[in-house]
Amino acid sequence: MPHDYYIRRNHSALGKGLVFRERRRRGRSALLILLSLALLGMGAVFWQLNAIQPMVLAAFGVVQTPTMTVIEAARQGDLAFWRGNLSAAIAHYTHAARLAPSNVDIVYELARMHIYRSFDDERNIADRDAALTYADQLVAAHPRNGRAFAIQCYALVRLARSEEAAQACNRAIALIPEDPNPHAYLALAYYDLARYDVAFEAAQRALQLDPNHLEGNTAYAFLLAASRRSDQALDHFKRAAAYNTRLEFPYFNLAAQALATGLQRGDQALNLLAVNAYDTVLGMNRRSVKAYTSLCRAYFAIGERNLARDNCRTAVDIDPSYTPAWRWLGEVHYRLMEYEQAVEAFDTCRALDAQVPAPVRQTECWSYGGLAYLSLGDCRRAMPIFNDVLAWTTSARAIELTNKGVAICNQRAGN
Repeated sequence: MPHDYYIRRNHSALGKGLVFRERRRRGRSALLILLSLALLGMGAVFWQLNAIQPMVLAAFGVVQTPTMTVIEAARQGDLAFWRGNLSAAIAHYTHAARLAPSNVDIVYELARMHIYRSFDDERNIADRDAALTYADQLVAAHPRNGRAFAIQCYALVRLARSEEAAQACNRAIALIPEDPNPHAYLALAYYDLARYDVAFEAAQRALQLDPNHLEGNTAYAFLLAASRRSDQALDHFKRAAAYNTRLEFPYFNLAAQALATGLQRGDQALNLLAVNAYDTVLGMNRRSVKAYTSLCRAYFAIGERNLARDNCRTAVDIDPSYTPAWRWLGEVHYRLMEYEQAVEAFDTCRALDAQVPAPVRQTECWSYGGLAYLSLGDCRRAMPIFNDVLAWTTSARAIELTNKGVAICNQRAGN
């Protein structure tokens, strides 16, 4: 504490023997004592300013917002992840990464959260790009860090740049061979490249290192499904979903496999498993248009077309810009021979999808949309739609349906 806050005995009345002098001198002594006490009090206030200031501000109704530390921001990001709130996790990890941009673990988790959120909605393309941007920054800053290469691999897998992903993962494995992450991501890359033998090896190695690994079980499940080992695939999709039961995207993988196997076998229990998986997502997120649309597809596949229509209608009511919902709503109406409603849904879908690149468009909105007009006897409107889709699609099914429609319209024109 500063020396000015002490009473200097050599200057005090006691030090000079003045205490017992006449009373007229006592006033000055009392004043000095009071002044010294005041200085001591001020020193104490400044010393404890950080503790006192919030109490004073609170007394006047002013609440201070504390500055979050790197550790606290990362901890909040982790908590949000386990709650399944990926947007909150991204916000917290973004804050942490601003405070510690060179911290590999923090930026790794930030990139991973972006990848996970990209699975929840096909339109989250920006999340895929953001993940790779962060991963590339890590690799540039830490060219000998295996985790940096691992998350770069995963980001490249998500962008379907699988050859580059495999190279990044192999570099990661050379640096951190006992980490399950690069092995699991490598399995996903090799799966996309249809190199199933080495993909199996990578997935098995990931699960040897961590039997509960999310991507390890997911990759292994995809590979088992491709090998027609459906029951084992379902088991590993269930394990992937159990990693964090508040995440949405593992349930979509589980449901898709259960429905495909159930339809193939005529197994209603597996069909119900798929429906329950989608309902689980809706239990966590009542506004998941992807879940409603997936339920629409599932009910449509098992013959419950009224339920299919209701779920697709709910999806477009929640988010009128979600083109997969309009695509499936149109097809349900088409199958029910409700052609006017089908035309309306397909027209909306085409108007929305015309703004996106051709490879990601819902081609059925063109092929079935044209057929819906044809079914209403309106080839004048059907033919421009058919000609449009034939100019850019590479889908064999779309080309087949469109050519069939063109042939019918040409035959009608000739009669």
